[in-house]
Amino acid sequence: MSVRFGMLLSAPMPTLDKVMKIAQQAEESGMFSLTVPDHTLMVPPGFTPNALSLLSALAVKTSKAIIGTGVTDVVRYHPSVLAQIMATIDHLSLGRAFLGLGAGEAMNIKPFGIEWKMPYTTLREGIEIMKRLWTGEKFSYEGKRFKLEDAFLQIKPLQKTIPIYLGANGPKTRKLAGEMCEGWMPIAETPKTYRENLGDVERGCEKAGRKVEEIDTALQIYTAVDPSFEKAMERARQFSGVIVSAAEKAEQAGYSLELPEGVSKKFYFEQLLLDDAMLMEFLKLSSLVTDEMIRDFFIVGTPEDCEEKIEEFIKAGVKHFMLINVGPDPKYVLKVYAERIIPAFSD
Repeated sequence: MSVRFGMLLSAPMPTLDKVMKIAQQAEESGMFSLTVPDHTLMVPPGFTPNALSLLSALAVKTSKAIIGTGVTDVVRYHPSVLAQIMATIDHLSLGRAFLGLGAGEAMNIKPFGIEWKMPYTTLREGIEIMKRLWTGEKFSYEGKRFKLEDAFLQIKPLQKTIPIYLGANGPKTRKLAGEMCEGWMPIAETPKTYRENLGDVERGCEKAGRKVEEIDTALQIYTAVDPSFEKAMERARQFSGVIVSAAEKAEQAGYSLELPEGVSKKFYFEQLLLDDAMLMEFLKLSSLVTDEMIRDFFIVGTPEDCEEKIEEFIKAGVKHFMLINVGPDPKYVLKVYAERIIPAFSD
């Protein structure tokens, strides 16, 4: 089976002309996908442009890689608005768009006074509505969160439908990915947790009479590669906060992560807002993460170490790695993937 590798272009970003160059280099290096997380605000703070606008530019600046969000939501964007934007990006990219969706994150919603209720229902109804809008049919819809009357779009995607990848990190949304979506793209998994959590996706597939093989099982994952294992680890430690954001998965993987009272295990998604006290709390919690945990959750170390880790994830069911390249030398990392890792894991 051919395994695919892509690059996740995460905020905070450099200038947009540099982002375009990085994306083009990634595509030339054999990356199958280019994914842009859709944040209004980001931790650590820094330049955070709008993902959907950026995808429109990537659509015309690249020619082979599939391009999509990783992830956006139907809380900030009404499903009709998001469906139209994504159909437009599909035309601009000549049929290369995919839509990564999640239930929403506090930092993108709460500071702006956006209503955020019934996240699961909102997500499910949003998927139903967008899939129908992309067919071009006229329909009415009576949901708990959305109501449409004789709604239709005057643009259809070039693809039959735009593949939806769910950034599902909980049992209910993982089942939803298996039931209704074309891809599953969680973040912060170890080989053990990925294998176990894929079971939820499989249960969703069974419910819908589908096979799990129909799902593109992806993973957003940090990678730091260097001839020196210690240099790679030094760099990876700076991103240990993502493991704090997945405290439940750290426990599932067999680690103990003692969070202080009042801090939810879903802290990153539900509580993390961009005030100084919260950021300090997040940094403090990051210091609880051990090197062993980083090695389990990330693809980190020498090229050999990284190949071994990739093998473990493939055995756990990953077919599509969406890489967050954290260096230490990003050009070296890209070179190792282009010249060594991608050829080794492709048919």
